[in-house]
Amino acid sequence: MPYRIASDEQIKKSLKKVITKCRTVHSQSKLRSLILRELSNKKEKFTVSKARLRKIAINTNFIRFEIHSREGDPRKTMNKCPVCSSNLKRVKNLTIWGGEVTIEFKCSKCGYWTGKKKRIPTRYDFHLKKRKK
Repeated sequence: MPYRIASDEQIKKSLKKVITKCRTVHSQSKLRSLILRELSNKKEKFTVSKARLRKIAINTNFIRFEIHSREGDPRKTMNKCPVCSSNLKRVKNLTIWGGEVTIEFKCSKCGYWTGKKKRIPTRYDFHLKKRKK
């Protein structure tokens, strides 16, 4: 059966429905399956990749997410954020001899950070943001 790639607006509408109904989804795969179930109808079948769904969810104003990670290779340098693919900002510190040392990398878009021990994302939790009164 052929499938179509869902538009960003269709995904955002489905995200809103799913996250208001579930309140919390504990994995990216589970969120994707719930979204695909919400998007599909009898005539058409839609699809969306996990990475694209995560990036759209990050940019919405009604979803808060947590990143669970494991330690990676400390020798590997990171320039792009593994969560949202934006550039990582270097946080530097001065040494006692006047030199500069990078102590961590931080993403200003999604909040991901890593230090000397590289953090590699393994699981994402998606939560409905609480409304401010």
